Amino acid sequence: MSEDLVALLTDLKKKDVLRVTEERLAAGEDPLEILDQARQALEIVGRRFAEGTYFISELVYSAKIMEELTGLVKPGLCRGAARAAPLGRFVLGTVAGDLHDIGKNLVGFMLEVNGFEVHDLGVDVPAQAFVDKIREVEPEIVGLSGFLTSI
Repeated sequence: MSEDLVALLTDLKKKDVLRVTEERLAAGEDPLEILDQARQALEIVGRRFAEGTYFISELVYSAKIMEELTGLVKPGLCRGAARAAPLGRFVLGTVAGDLHDIGKNLVGFMLEVNGFEVHDLGVDVPAQAFVDKIREVEPEIVGLSGFLTSI
């Protein structure tokens, strides 16, 4: 393809990133290659943040673009990870009082496309909801997401 996905994502051009992703998938490109290019772009975004040329808003926006991109490539990745039985069960959620979900969503996505059964409880999840879901599905792993800050 003539358009550089890394440059488009690095420059936060959401519509173009999604269009190019759809075009490449329709042309039969490997979804893992698309994800690798997206990862490269996020590394550049991270460097720009560290250098002070990008700020929190750009980090959040790039993560939201990445979330939509992963939604497009996920079906192609899940076909490759299809198994008769999942590798394991994973309960995941963002703890009560927190509405952040970017990291949680990325972890859930990576686990799911690699053959795990993921039970995502969402955000602002009370402790009892975790306990109830753990009793219900008996997961091997539980992931509690929370936004950490330095005060």
